[in-house]
Amino acid sequence: MLKTKISYLSLALFIFSGLASVFYYAYSPAVSPPSELANLQQIQIQVGGLARSYSLYIPANLPSHAPLVVMLHGSLQSGDDIRMFSGYQFEQLAEQHGFALAYPFGYENNWNDCRKAASYPARNEQIDDLNFIEAITLQVHQRLSTDLNKTFIAGYSSGGQLGFRFALERPHSVAGIAAIAASLPAADNLACSESGVAVPVLIMNGTEDPINPYYGGLVSLFGIANRGHVKSAVTSAEYFAHLAGYIGGPTEIKNFKNTRANDPTSTKYYAWRDRRRPEVILYTITDGGHVIPQEVYRPMRLLGKTSVEINGPEEIWAFFARQLDKQ
Repeated sequence: MLKTKISYLSLALFIFSGLASVFYYAYSPAVSPPSELANLQQIQIQVGGLARSYSLYIPANLPSHAPLVVMLHGSLQSGDDIRMFSGYQFEQLAEQHGFALAYPFGYENNWNDCRKAASYPARNEQIDDLNFIEAITLQVHQRLSTDLNKTFIAGYSSGGQLGFRFALERPHSVAGIAAIAASLPAADNLACSESGVAVPVLIMNGTEDPINPYYGGLVSLFGIANRGHVKSAVTSAEYFAHLAGYIGGPTEIKNFKNTRANDPTSTKYYAWRDRRRPEVILYTITDGGHVIPQEVYRPMRLLGKTSVEINGPEEIWAFFARQLDKQ
């Protein structure tokens, strides 16, 4: 009897420890949007015979011919999820700098990007996400008089992969893209055509990303789903830099001073800049995970460490704003 009780107790402790571990690594506290950020509208749109949707954030004092930033969520996320995942930072930046902001919702929470090996519904059913995003930009332009030549795409994870698809196949549709926690598909995993036209590109990746390997390799959701191989973050940036006509290494390298005692990471960027060519920039978050750098929202620990030294959305908007200065 005593042995039986001890066995049950050991089993209970084992289960408790397992649940506690799962909770520790998978828990992520919800964050409410700032009370002053209230002008968010849900919009339906028909594209390719499908009812699609997106959220549109309109800042209080949006000027005429303003830019539009399209923020694309990651796999299994929604437009609502990426708002919180980015700490509502893009909305605050929209208020400060006067740009419209759209959060599209993927088909069954996924995008039809360039990765041949990906097997999610959007790709299996060949959903036309390029036309979906372009339909959004046109509808927002007709409603708010935004400037179609000032359309920027930012994307996290598979959203970043869809951003790469725009850069490769529809470069004239965007004024620049920013991809977070994403790298270009390897040659044997590339299902898109390459236009050979350069666009401004920002890549922001963590060296300890458990899903999208910084140094290249197989992308998987913790070993459960296979998304095929990707290039390294550096090789991805060099692809766009060489496409833009840069020869050799980056023209500028900057280390961010880590002044935050609670930041478990460090950041460096490599930039290819020239007034005559599209800008390309790679942010390397040493020890960073599959996350968006910011200090408002803490993603689940399973995704790795988050930088709070830099504000990812702020750096992305600064990159987009520099492209406006070139127009």
